[in-house]
Amino acid sequence: MAETICAVAVDAATFAIDKLYSYRVPDELREQVQIGTRVLVPFGFGNKRAEAIVLAFRADAGGRKLKPVTEVLDDTPVLTAQQRKLALWMRERLYCTYFDCVRAMLPAGLWFKRNETYTLSPAADLAALRQRGGAEGAVLALFDQPGQTLALADIRRRLGGKSPVRALDALAGEGVLTYRSNTTQRTGDKTEKMLALAVEAATALARIGRRSPARLDVVSVLADGGWMSQKELVYMTGASDAALRDMVKKGLLRVRYEERLRTPDLSAIERADPPVLSAQQQQVCDGLTALLDAHAPRAALLFGVTGSGKTQVYLKLIAHALAQGRGAIVLVPEIGLTPQVLQLFAAQFGDAVAVLHSALSMGERYDNHKKIRDGRAQVVIGTRSAVFAPVRALGVIILDEEQDSAYRSEQSPRYHARDVAKYRAVQEGALLVLGSATPSVETYYGAEQGKYPVFRLTERFLGTALPEVVIADMRGQAREGRDGLIGVQLEAALRDTLAQGKQAILFLNRRGNSRVIGCALCGWVPACPSCSTNMTYHSASGRAMCHYCGASIKITGRCPTCGGDQLFTEIPGTQAVEQEVRARFPSARALRMDADTMHTKGAHEKLLRSFAKGEADILLGTQMVAKGLDFENVALVGVLDADQSLYAQDYRARERTFSLITQVVGRAGRRTDTGRAIIQTYSPTHPVILAAARQDYESFYARELETRQALRCPPVCGLTTLTAAGEIEQQVLQSLLALKNRLQSLMEGQYADVKAPVLGPVAAPVVRVMGRYRYHLTLRAQDSARWRALIAGVMREFLQDRKNRGLSLFADGDPDL
Repeated sequence: MAETICAVAVDAATFAIDKLYSYRVPDELREQVQIGTRVLVPFGFGNKRAEAIVLAFRADAGGRKLKPVTEVLDDTPVLTAQQRKLALWMRERLYCTYFDCVRAMLPAGLWFKRNETYTLSPAADLAALRQRGGAEGAVLALFDQPGQTLALADIRRRLGGKSPVRALDALAGEGVLTYRSNTTQRTGDKTEKMLALAVEAATALARIGRRSPARLDVVSVLADGGWMSQKELVYMTGASDAALRDMVKKGLLRVRYEERLRTPDLSAIERADPPVLSAQQQQVCDGLTALLDAHAPRAALLFGVTGSGKTQVYLKLIAHALAQGRGAIVLVPEIGLTPQVLQLFAAQFGDAVAVLHSALSMGERYDNHKKIRDGRAQVVIGTRSAVFAPVRALGVIILDEEQDSAYRSEQSPRYHARDVAKYRAVQEGALLVLGSATPSVETYYGAEQGKYPVFRLTERFLGTALPEVVIADMRGQAREGRDGLIGVQLEAALRDTLAQGKQAILFLNRRGNSRVIGCALCGWVPACPSCSTNMTYHSASGRAMCHYCGASIKITGRCPTCGGDQLFTEIPGTQAVEQEVRARFPSARALRMDADTMHTKGAHEKLLRSFAKGEADILLGTQMVAKGLDFENVALVGVLDADQSLYAQDYRARERTFSLITQVVGRAGRRTDTGRAIIQTYSPTHPVILAAARQDYESFYARELETRQALRCPPVCGLTTLTAAGEIEQQVLQSLLALKNRLQSLMEGQYADVKAPVLGPVAAPVVRVMGRYRYHLTLRAQDSARWRALIAGVMREFLQDRKNRGLSLFADGDPDL
């Protein structure tokens, strides 16, 4: 019989050596190894077992002697054919490994954890071995006696983070240490033990007699022949677990295990009638439905003002897709939006809805993924990673608030959910709907170029007017010596709103109690020891924290440098605003929504439900409160510091500022009354502020596109950044200079057809993070297969060059700069 050879993507392969590796499938594993299953294979010179996924079978070994697959980890494939194609597409475009893409698609509960151990030989002469120096001696010093076993994680921890791999491999090669590894899935199926009578009730009663009332009660409860969980049976009868096990052993009871999905209980959500659309909504819905009915790849922009009822259109469109036996994915940018969205969609589609986002436990994500994969859920609600949901017969993908930067991943693979959604729509013949009141400049530019149609909603759903917007100039108040972040006009509006029994939202895109804390006597400011940035003070914990690496120090009230007690704070954050609100409006009930208060499970849902019920008067927070939220009693919105993001260095700063202000202003007056919004700014005549106040996207877009054309930034030109990081700053700079020269040389010769300017190297906005310096090169060129081949090639050269040992390098397309 001919050998079976499989081609696998290996988890342990870095980008520099990433490819499909060939392995021989042993005869005893031929039936188990399938395309899409994960396996363990020996990898590298040490033949350590590594996790891999089978992506293809090959006809022959090309005359080479192949290593064998050692173990199959999955009973059935974990990737569909469409997902495998998507992984290959992502890998080609995102400068990452095959396995990076696979890992992005699977829920964390499906991943495997490896327990690696090293055992000192029972015959080892420990005293003699300890005479060795260097890394091997340091490793051997950790063992107390022959035969002792230590986990690799423990060895790394005790060595203070120094990599022991080379020393361990050498000692294992000599036979001094024995390496072992076992792999287990992080989360499995949750089951519940169910019990039923194995004999007739009369027979069971006769065999028990009268000696055990609890056992007699068990028989009585199960006498109808039904099944009951052991937990319920113990509660109802008082029988112990041991007693029930004994009844099973004696053949009185039989056992089975039923699956229990760790998914949201949607049964308590009252089903609602289908939404009734306005004439304008119906016209838009009809247009989108026509595209859906084409059963061909389509994309469209749904451009509607805030409060125009885009969600009602989504519901109708998805109902139409379900009627055709097709599924849907609805993406939202913030975890905080999922409770409200889930409530709306579950009221329409019931248990056909599943939810996916990072705030779920590992088991919940695993079970929701399983529910989707098995076809028990046809509608998926989630954040960025939900774009990979294995929905059967996918008909429509909706990106709500499509302009939001949260749809871009900052970890490998550095994908944008919009790009993945476009590919899936093409691959599966689905409709992609990009919804927003403030479309990204790239999306609107694409619509102008005729890539997809635009459907407009120019009126609010219930006929209410857009909020009345007041621009409050904060410069005069600063000269008058007014303290705090709530200006005179906003304070008066808040008092008026509270007096009417209405609610208000205050928006400040800044966490913490203060951006800076320092000493007024000596000038001390807490700086992160590992990152080139100052720490942020959080009064709730009394600590200054680095928002990059998480390092923190206790603020005692005295300067650690000079001992003085004259500490100052500047640029208040959300905590300081909360304190100011409580001081100015002591009878008002305020809630704060930011990353510091929303870290516990269910915190988003609990807070939003409380505010919706009227249990608080003022909701203040960061961008979590700016998008998608719909509260009928909110009459006032205050933007406390509109300039905060306006003057950031990246080219998207103006777009981000316009979008945030427009979105948060749109939270006011969404039902019967015309709302009010007050924008506090130190730049009251800035065109972005004025356009946001008017909710005038077209004028903002026209001006912004002119700027992008002048700067040669997306969408008129593509950007690629190559970022290198390392512990030695000079090494990072020298390596990037060499990389720049290599790029310029290649673009003068082999790649002259994609010649582009190379800018830099320049420091990242925060140059040092977790002890590593970061610099990047920037290249302006349109994306193409040739361009990607150039970038991927120089990256592999860089990572294989011994001079660059200890450095990392990654590429990012159209990043925020």
